[in-house]
Amino acid sequence: MLQKMVVLIGMPGSGKSTIGRILAQEMGVPFVDTDHLIRDREKKTLAEIQGENGMRHFLQIEEETLLSLDDTPKIVATGGSAVLCEHAMMYLSSVAEVVFLDADLHMLTRRIGDPKKRGVVLGKTQTIASLFFERRPLYLRNADIRIHLRNTRPHMVAEQVIKKLVEKGIWERREADG
Repeated sequence: MLQKMVVLIGMPGSGKSTIGRILAQEMGVPFVDTDHLIRDREKKTLAEIQGENGMRHFLQIEEETLLSLDDTPKIVATGGSAVLCEHAMMYLSSVAEVVFLDADLHMLTRRIGDPKKRGVVLGKTQTIASLFFERRPLYLRNADIRIHLRNTRPHMVAEQVIKKLVEKGIWERREADG
């Protein structure tokens, strides 16, 4: 039984959505992807929102979306820029266990491909590398749990997260009946 909300943070391409779905299925709890909430709310892709109104506007929408999450037990995959939303991160840290999926720059660059097509929030002069070095300290500062990704399959990463949650008393596996 999951004791509180679990929030996944990390760079775009770190596997938050994929691993979040696996965790939610394994634990029998709801899964929420905040990027999908933003797209549904705005009726636009993340790239369109950023392109039309700029990064500051996008981050305002992202913060509002994060602050709108109730604190019921569930798995939440955030956008990579969530850590730039200071008030939202303070809220999430107070009501959830925050898990940083820590992927190295080479892995992220390979997975992301074209950042614009992926809807990655980048300033005009930013690259994935500069974004990585800018955000990494924020991920580390906000994380309760850090999972190192070393070309590990998503199910294995999910098992590492579950192990940490069990160790901290945040999730207890139910034994099969019978």
